[in-house]
Amino acid sequence: RLLLSVLWCKNMAEDGTAIVESISSKLKETLKATHVEVKDLSDGCGAKLDIIVVSDEFEGKPLLERQRSVHEAIKEEMKVVHAITMKTKTVKQWEAMQQA
Repeated sequence: RLLLSVLWCKNMAEDGTAIVESISSKLKETLKATHVEVKDLSDGCGAKLDIIVVSDEFEGKPLLERQRSVHEAIKEEMKVVHAITMKTKTVKQWEAMQQA
């Protein structure tokens, strides 16, 4: 797995910082997110990301619809990203998590 990860990173068209910044910006703009965290878990190449998105746009939407919204917002970036994990929360859910 490590070898595959290294090969994937060497073949990336963009560096991880550019991908992280682009995704963060698009999620804030498209989903009116109040909080976005995008962490590169692939040693800097941007192939594997952990994403947290907090937006009131998610209010009343099931998890699958929230995740589809995120995927739609970053569909161009996903062409060069190998894998993502994500958490999608409303502002109320996020605030409750922060207080726990």
